[in-house]
Parts: sequence; C-alpha cells; structure tokens
Amino acid sequence: MKQPTWNFRQMSRGEINVDPIEGEFFSTEILGSLSDAVIREAIQNSLDAGTPGQQVKIVITFSSPDQRLDADATERYLRGLREHLDAKESGLTNGIDYERPMDFLLIEDFGTRGLAGDFRDDGNQDDAETKNDFYYFWRNIGRAVEGTTTRGRWGLGKTVFQAASRINSFFGLTVRQNETRRLLMGQSVLKIHRANGQRYAPYGYFGRFEDDFALPVEDPEHIDRFCRDFSIRRNGEPGLSVIIPYPDEEIEIESVIRSVINQYFFPLLSGDLVVIVAAGANQQVLDEKTLLTYIDGTDWHDRKALIRRLEFAKWCLSQPDGAFERLKEPSEGRAPKWDEALFETAQLQNLRSRFEAGERLAYYLPLWVEPKKKEIEHSHFKLFLERDALIDKGEDYFIRDGITVTGVSSQRQKGMRVIVSVADRPLSRLLGDSENPAHTEWQERSPKFKNRYNLGPACLRFVKNSPREMIRIHSMPAEGRDTKLLRDLFYVDLDLGKETKTDRKVPKDGPGVGSLGGADTPTGTPPRLLLSRVKGGFRLSLHPEAKVYPRTIEMEMAYDVRQGNPFRLYRPYDFDLEKVPISIEGVGLTYRIVQPNGMKVTTEQPDFQLTITGFDLNRDLKIKIITPQDKNP
Repeated sequence: MKQPTWNFRQMSRGEINVDPIEGEFFSTEILGSLSDAVIREAIQNSLDAGTPGQQVKIVITFSSPDQRLDADATERYLRGLREHLDAKESGLTNGIDYERPMDFLLIEDFGTRGLAGDFRDDGNQDDAETKNDFYYFWRNIGRAVEGTTTRGRWGLGKTVFQAASRINSFFGLTVRQNETRRLLMGQSVLKIHRANGQRYAPYGYFGRFEDDFALPVEDPEHIDRFCRDFSIRRNGEPGLSVIIPYPDEEIEIESVIRSVINQYFFPLLSGDLVVIVAAGANQQVLDEKTLLTYIDGTDWHDRKALIRRLEFAKWCLSQPDGAFERLKEPSEGRAPKWDEALFETAQLQNLRSRFEAGERLAYYLPLWVEPKKKEIEHSHFKLFLERDALIDKGEDYFIRDGITVTGVSSQRQKGMRVIVSVADRPLSRLLGDSENPAHTEWQERSPKFKNRYNLGPACLRFVKNSPREMIRIHSMPAEGRDTKLLRDLFYVDLDLGKETKTDRKVPKDGPGVGSLGGADTPTGTPPRLLLSRVKGGFRLSLHPEAKVYPRTIEMEMAYDVRQGNPFRLYRPYDFDLEKVPISIEGVGLTYRIVQPNGMKVTTEQPDFQLTITGFDLNRDLKIKIITPQDKNP
C-alpha cells in the first residue's frame, strides 16, 4: 500500500492571504502556562466524549530517551512535511535538528467514544442533527456546533495541540465505539509559505489523499508500526490518542501534574476522572484515592493550602441532597438580584449563626434561564462556603461541568473559601456560551453570548457574584451595618467633588475588593463604589449597600513611583488605555478616554460594571476616582 505522507494545498492566483491566528488564543489568554492550555483542552475533550456510566481515564506519556524516534523513523512521519517546515515564511522560529531523536508527548483517553462520524464528510454534516466528531476535530476551526451543550464551544481548542509542538504539527489515532478499525491522521498549521517555487495554504494534513482531500490511514501494517514507534497503549479500546512531536520545552512533568490538579480537582475527587502521568518506567496515578497523599509527599510550598482546598472539595462532593439549604428562585422575567428576600427569615437567622460559628455550609440556588425566542428553563447551581483562618486572602473557585474556570473571581474576603459548581444543563450552557476560547473567563460581551439570552448578563452576574454576595449577606447583623465586614479591605482614593490629597496603592496583582469611601469621606457616609481585583487589573461597580449611584465617574490611573506624584510622572510608554494590552469592558455605562491614562464614565443603570485589564503585574497600580454627581437608583 502507498506510504502515507503530508500534503499542503497549492493556493490559486487571487486567493486572499490570511495566516492562521487561532493559536494566539492559547498564548495570550491562558492564565498560567502552555501546560495549562494543553491539559485543559485534552481533558475537556475527553470528558465531553465520555461513555455514560464509565470513568474517563487519561494517560499522558512523556517520551523517555529509549522511546524517542531515530532518524529513519522520524523521516517516516515527516515525509512531505520537511520542505514546508523549512520554508522561510513557515512561521516557525526554532530550528529542529532532525538528526537527533524525535521526542514526543502522548495523550490518550479511555472510556470515551472516539472521533465518531463520517470521515469523508466535507462539511455537509453541519445541517445534521448529530455532531460529527471526526469532521469537527480535523476539518473545522472556530465554528462550533450551534446549540452544543458540551464543555467546548468555539471549535478552537484543539489548535493548542499544534501550538504545543515546535513544528506546529500533531497526529491523532482514534478507535470509534462499536468499531474495530483504527483511523490515523495528522495536521500541521503554518503560515502561507513558498516551497519548491509554489505558494501553499497554511493547513497541511498527514494521511492518504483523493486529490487534495485528506482521508485517514486505515492500513493495519502502517498503524501497527505507528503504535510501536510512539509507544501507544491503545489496544482496540475506543478513544483518541494525540501525539505531539517535538513538544515545547515549557511542558514538563511537574507543570502538567499541577495543571491537572488545579483545573480538574473536582472530577478527580468525584471519581469521574483518573489521570496517569508516565515517563519511562515511572508513572503517577492521580485519582480520588491518591490525590491528597501525592500532594502531601511533594515539596510544593503551597501543598498544605492545596490539601485544605481539596479536603473541602471532598466534603462538597459528599453532601447528600438533604444537606443543602435551598433558596428562593428569583422572579421570572426580571434581572435576578442578591438580597435577603431570597431567604426565609428564620432560615437566614439560622444560617448567620452557623456561619459565625465556623460551620461549613452548602446551598442549592435556583435560577431561571431564558434563551431568545424560547421558553424559560428552570435551572440551578450549588455553592459551598467555609471559613479557613489560615488563608490570608479569600478564595473562590467556579466549576462548570468539572472544569475550573480559572479567570473568574468575585471575592477576596480574608479567611473565606467558596466553591461554586454548575452542572445543570440550561445554566451550564448559558455560562459556556459566555466563555472565551480558552475557557478561562465568562464574558458578557462574548459574540457567542451577546443577545442569545433574555437578561443573560444579569444571570451571569448573579452566578459570578454569588460568593461575594453570600458572604456579605451572612456577615450582616440583624440590624444596621457590620463595621467589621470591611476591616480587611484597602481604600482607593475617591473624592465626592474634589480630589483627595492622599493616594493609596493597588497591589501588584490588581486591587483587592475595596469599598470606595475615600480618605476624606465623612464619618457615617455609606460606601458607594466597589473595586474588585481581576487578573491584571480591576473591576469597578456599585457597592451593594449604596443608596445612590454616581451619574459620572472620572478616573485616572498610573504606576506607583518611588518619589513624587505618580499621576504627574505618568508617561505614555507605561500604558495607553486605547492600545493593547489594555482591555476595557463596560456594562450599563458609556465611557470616553480623555487622556492616555484617564477616562470619563457615564453610568446608565445601578448595576453598571467597568473592567479594565492588561496592566503590568510587576508594578503597583494607583487609581484616582472622582464622582462629582449622584443619581437615585
């Protein structure tokens, strides 16, 4: 049989030149590292493809020196690819010594259905009711199935596999449920380039070809040799094996293990997932039985704090239905809001007492979801709350269908830990639609979320703010305000009509939750603005206890300096609000940038939010805020 090879399509005259940019989503948006992105995508895909009733098992293999491919074997899998990799315009920055053994990273899943669907489909399957896994994995980028309820939405995530390779290429071997045949293909994503005097499109495939249409390799002899060469464990079981040749040197065993634990501790502890990380004869099993013991045996500086978090997660997962405190559902057709009316009076009094006593609490929170032009769907999420005097800042973890959405946070109350779990389909679908391509944030203005739901942003905010609001409500005494509630919060300058004389710093990783009352605010004046820390910046909103909200807000930002006034010493090369990496998102307001480090905000509704990110994490940010006028809500 003809040897499988690589093939890139020759471009025709007059074609629009567009280089792929999807890999940038996983180099600029991930919160952490390339290991985080690879592990996040691989395990997400496998959980999506899990067989009902079966535990999903992931085996991640780092090639040992004796497993790496020699020059002859390497040539078998780079045939037809080398001249494209070596092209001047390929986009690759690091040269590869092809005479040295090829190292690789192997990621295999078991207990899954594999890449089901017609592998000859060229796109007509878009109109079918059943998702074609094979088509969407190999032939589709950035176009997810409309209305999908799986963890992935954007059809972009698998591009992290090529981004993790120093040659921007990967292979995939799948066995489908109820089939015995094995299907092998590969994909390479470069830039538009010239090779052998011809101009080629960026996307190339490894396989067999009918004209330029790639089909998977099925020949048992070729596949047997492929499995031996890459030490593949799959022996006819359904699932997918992904091989990343020449993996980025950033991807290391310990970083992968940390990523597995940080992003998927919930399904690991629930028993739905087991992950094995192997290197040569050594392997580490991560599951509900071994996880805490493994962490305790490491020299990680945060191992004790991590163990306390996971012990709390185990408690959360062990709670029976009868252990949950059930709140009232917000009124249908109106923006859901946090207030004491969601509780029965006696229930809230009892919960406050238990909260003050340091008892762990579990909540069942009803919430409705209304897709456009469809009926309201009743859904819910769960929230778990505990006090931990050993943590010096608040912790909250948002988990959607087992994935920890690492970029979402709403509370920084010292000594408080909260886990929010969303698994019910209508609400999980809404939140998933709002996620960025890397699935690390919920974004109200995401193009796949905006205008898809009636009052969708309000529902998203209700979930997102639940840790902060639950702590606020439980911390309030029966009458009046709890003056101790904000004792750990810092203050940012706020002037109700004139600038204050003192300025205070925002921590390097962004501001903590702050009550914007200002150094000169009169005693007894309730706070009106709330400043929350987010990754690389801050979020400004109305304080929950505010009676009025400002009509206009003037803001000025600058990095702190050793001596002098930072606002007078600001320079445009520090940052420019109109230029990347600064990102501004506003809800319920309009804004105008009046100088590179200053802006004027006009509020339109009480539940406005302004989020600004992209500041240097290694510098202290200072913020000056002036609110000359107020407006009744």
